Amino acid sequence: MSYRCYDKEYKSPEELVLHMQAKGLSIGNKPDALMFIDNVNYYRFKVYLWPFLDPSLLSYRPNSTFEQGVELYRFDEALRNLIFSIVCRIEIKLRSKLDQVVAAHTNNPFWYLDSSLFVKTSQNKMDRLRASLASNFLYSKDDFSNHFKNNYYNETHDDFKHLPPFWVISELATFGQIPIIYSALDKAKFQGERGANKLDVLADEFGAKNLKELNSWITAIRDVRNRCAHHSRVWNANYRQASGLLHKLDPNYQPTNANRIYLFCVLLERINHTLSMGFDIKTELLGLFEKYPEAQHRCASAGFPADWHQDPIWS
Repeated sequence: MSYRCYDKEYKSPEELVLHMQAKGLSIGNKPDALMFIDNVNYYRFKVYLWPFLDPSLLSYRPNSTFEQGVELYRFDEALRNLIFSIVCRIEIKLRSKLDQVVAAHTNNPFWYLDSSLFVKTSQNKMDRLRASLASNFLYSKDDFSNHFKNNYYNETHDDFKHLPPFWVISELATFGQIPIIYSALDKAKFQGERGANKLDVLADEFGAKNLKELNSWITAIRDVRNRCAHHSRVWNANYRQASGLLHKLDPNYQPTNANRIYLFCVLLERINHTLSMGFDIKTELLGLFEKYPEAQHRCASAGFPADWHQDPIWS
């Protein structure tokens, strides 16, 4: 692979507007366009103009407008906010439900420090996670952290005697650490009465058939959550596919692309329905498409099939 020096010069908002016009993009209101580019990084925005590009000519297709790109940008912003509000609620439930099940089963508030509860292949990963949590806890100035530091210790793990119960430390954990814990648990240690595994029962509470499927869902949630948290494009980005969802959809309403955000919206609806969270995701999505017609015209790029809302899964 050969490299060359990056030699592109800085362009002012005025120069960037002229640059877009030179490539065939129509701009209806130049002052508004200048204000938008002044407030939104052009590099961040131009990805929303890609649907209007003719790749063979490296110019915009006839009748493409700056305002169409802005509409896609605003749609993505609203979609991201909607998804994030739902995911935040699910995130809290994933933390609390995990602690309720494992702490009740083990009768140990410090269960996350008990290496015997995790598969051997994940021991190093769990020790790294504990070290990270210990660092967060050490530097935490929260009242709940200081209260434990000044009064208690645990006898579960000699290297982490200063760490608190999971329901305390989980307040300092990142969501990226939660999938590590879920996937590292040794499922065999949680066999309940009459053959029911308590971790599979936990998965069923979220609408998944077992822990393996739930772990796939948590990974998908983490990926999309991170994009939302970093204000990244979500509407037509590619994602890993959460397992066990496609067969739940009507054959007439399969996603145009199973790696786009539509299937993730189906996942949110599945969890929302099972946990009775009270979100009306279908109505919210329909409202966004009505508000931003440009997104409606391009809904297939987000994986939405025609008349997606007619699928019984949204009933």
